[in-house]
Amino acid sequence: MLSSVFLSVIANISILCTASYIFVKLIPKEKKYTLNLQKKLIMIGIASMTNFILMLFSVNLPKEAIIDFRHIILILLVYYFGPTVSIPTAFLISVLRLLLGVNPASTRTAFMYIVLGLLLPYVCSKLTKRFNQYAVLSWLNVVCVSAITLNLFFFYDDILLSSLICISLLILSSIVVIVVTAFIEDLIKNLHLYLEIQEQAQMDYLTGLYNMRVFNKKWQTIQADKSIATTAFMMLDIDHFKWINDTYGHANGNFILRQLAVILQVGAPDNELIYRVGGEEFCIILNNLPYVEQKKTAEKIRASVASKEFLLENGAGIYITVSIGLAASTQKKDMKKLFRLADRCLYMAKDQGRNKVIGATMENE
Repeated sequence: MLSSVFLSVIANISILCTASYIFVKLIPKEKKYTLNLQKKLIMIGIASMTNFILMLFSVNLPKEAIIDFRHIILILLVYYFGPTVSIPTAFLISVLRLLLGVNPASTRTAFMYIVLGLLLPYVCSKLTKRFNQYAVLSWLNVVCVSAITLNLFFFYDDILLSSLICISLLILSSIVVIVVTAFIEDLIKNLHLYLEIQEQAQMDYLTGLYNMRVFNKKWQTIQADKSIATTAFMMLDIDHFKWINDTYGHANGNFILRQLAVILQVGAPDNELIYRVGGEEFCIILNNLPYVEQKKTAEKIRASVASKEFLLENGAGIYITVSIGLAASTQKKDMKKLFRLADRCLYMAKDQGRNKVIGATMENE
């Protein structure tokens, strides 16, 4: 009997860890994410299948009753994915229990899981305000085991037997909850680490803008995107930046770059399309805007930079200017040629005295 229980516990842990791994893999690789309907349905399906498999490794009790760790998959869904996933799963668990045979034990158990499915989200919302994930999941486990014990008491009408089963189930299920939670938390930690590394690979550490690598990928995407009819590159370079570094120091030069990045984020139509592509060189992509609006945006940014007092680390202020080269494509998109044209316009702006916007359309070149 003990060996059978031990093997069932090991099997349940393995099944729950496998299901948890799949759940974490379904999480979008984003810091802030929302599960779409398709992924929720997949999770509900996998959770229901997992519960059915767990029933196959249950411990048989007298009068056709069984105990297993099905409730653990439910509390994991409640805690990590919320009621929109856990409640439908609870109803499916009830249906699947009846598929193994309709009798007083299965009917009572099916009803119990429906009640737990509705109750656990409320309990979880209260517990998460006070406890960490291990404590919350452990308390949810206590709630479920208490419900199972109550169900067994009404079934057996034997408080001693029900209590012995309750204590055994509580100890074993608590161990399983801790093991599976540790496994999930490790997976989530690795996911967050991956996202952090990915972000570092995409972001310019100094300004917080996207870097050249992301810029290269983006213009290739725009090249193939038929929904983008017109596009433009706005190349921007700080005038006399070497002199600023030599005069005020590189620390102040970096401080100015960060302040300039804020101005670009305010002035650009889309904050996701601003890139630092060189030391003091930036690029903004302007999609689906008339050429007149592109020129207005470029001029507005130039004027904003020229009128702003940039602070130094000692609290003093200086004024700087930028030169801007704008290259627009109004009919066809050849992003490589467009980039070269924007670069050429930028150097024309510098040659003509700096603090200027020089624009051109690719079709007129």
